Amino acid sequence: MVSDSATALERFGAACMTAPYSETPLATNFPTSQQPKLQAAAHWVAVADGTAEALVASLGLGASCAAAPPCPLVFVRPPAQQTDFARGFHSALITALLRHKVAVSHTPAGAISLDIDIQTVRFSPNRPDARFLPFSALYAGGWAAYGLAKHAAPAAAGLAGAAVAGGIDIYRWNTSDWASGPTPQTELIVTVSASDATRYLGRVSNVYYVADRDASLYAGPPQLYDIAVGGDR
Repeated sequence: MVSDSATALERFGAACMTAPYSETPLATNFPTSQQPKLQAAAHWVAVADGTAEALVASLGLGASCAAAPPCPLVFVRPPAQQTDFARGFHSALITALLRHKVAVSHTPAGAISLDIDIQTVRFSPNRPDARFLPFSALYAGGWAAYGLAKHAAPAAAGLAGAAVAGGIDIYRWNTSDWASGPTPQTELIVTVSASDATRYLGRVSNVYYVADRDASLYAGPPQLYDIAVGGDR
């Protein structure tokens, strides 16, 4: 039985740990979420496919377009960023739109304009994430079998080794959706805007991780500046 004095002490301790007022807001984390990591050109095509599908649905283009009035033409402007990703994404987006039966024009006159904006952002290294290991999946197949192999006869040890291998397979299965390596510093914001001469008609924005060793495919070469140098004649 807990005494009244002990209960009062616990309440006092809890009150001391929280303050009703603060000079600044407390920094909190967002709920844990997932973000794809671009690691192959096939991923660029997948990003373009998803973007095209979202635009077709929101603008009523392609096969979903009503017969009257005529479905509008679409012109996909080349992105201002001339990087490997920008060029590949531009081409893949046109291909995806055509696959959705969208009328894509060679010229901007009389067409809905699709403008591509690609922003590369670089954050500080070693950012923590909320990744955890599914210990329960490994325990029965791996760790318990390891203890058996360490103290068992050769035949039993062989069976334990097979169980360990099975546990590793279970681990790989459960974590196969995780990208390898630490959290990348480089992230990519890809925005495609649909507009006519006077207004925005739709917009799709998505954020992706980029493997840091591949950052040059997305950011391009560093910008060069002219520096005036003075001196005695």
